[in-house]
Amino acid sequence: MRSLTPYLLSLTAAFATYTHAKDSNAVSLTQETFYDFISEHDLVLANFYAPWCRYSKALAPKFEKAATQLKKENIPLVKVDCTREEKLCSDFEIDAFPTLKVFRGPESHEPYDGGRRTDSIISYMRIISYITDEAISTGARADL
Repeated sequence: MRSLTPYLLSLTAAFATYTHAKDSNAVSLTQETFYDFISEHDLVLANFYAPWCRYSKALAPKFEKAATQLKKENIPLVKVDCTREEKLCSDFEIDAFPTLKVFRGPESHEPYDGGRRTDSIISYMRIISYITDEAISTGARADL
């Protein structure tokens, strides 16, 4: 008689993956949804990733935790799967994974210069949320 353990483990893993994706606070965007979403929010942190990339995999749970916290502060975090959204990633010249970019509208974006830990992402986005559009256009930056 075969053991049911491998079957049960794979079923449990599949359920955990489904539940995690369903409960995600980082918004998955596509070519069709990206520009509207970015236009509707004053400040957005986007994670351009590849699911096969080990660095993307390492960042994912930290990014999700930051998304959960920052959602309460109306600072959305989004993710774009560059293996599915090649044109969108090409439009923003994404050539390494993961690449994080801070958006203030679809035409205003800059590289994310913070750390890759949950608390670093949260702190960086909180600080940058206080920087005005005028300060950005004049080149003034906070010492992050």
